[in-house]
Amino acid sequence: MIFPELLFDLTTHYNAIIRSAASQLNLTTSQAFHLISIPHDGIPMSKLAHKLGLDTSTLTRNIQKLQNLGLVERVHGSYDRRVYNALLTKEGADIVAEIEELLLKMNNSILEHIDLDSQQDMYDLLEKLVWSMDCMREK
Repeated sequence: MIFPELLFDLTTHYNAIIRSAASQLNLTTSQAFHLISIPHDGIPMSKLAHKLGLDTSTLTRNIQKLQNLGLVERVHGSYDRRVYNALLTKEGADIVAEIEELLLKMNNSILEHIDLDSQQDMYDLLEKLVWSMDCMREK
């Protein structure tokens, strides 16, 4: 298998895992992605849109739906009132904690089939891959 195929398969499998975790919490996969992408101290909407690969109008509609569910709030930036930050509510933070717990359990099940040395090598390589992808997207 070539590298792009492996990345595609990895992405497909991990998306399925996130979809499963989201459905257990009565969320859509998109809602779960949005929630787990918001740091606990919030994030400017434009940065969140870039992180998720969405245009700002699409992100705004999605965040409004999460606001209606009481999971996210939009607050003005402290330095620039034109900037809105997405911030998790207590309920949103609780849901994120549940998603993370479900993902951790699923990840541990996956790692049971991989020896400890390979797990560390895989961690190091994935960390470098994510860094490289971040650099590429910043260009």
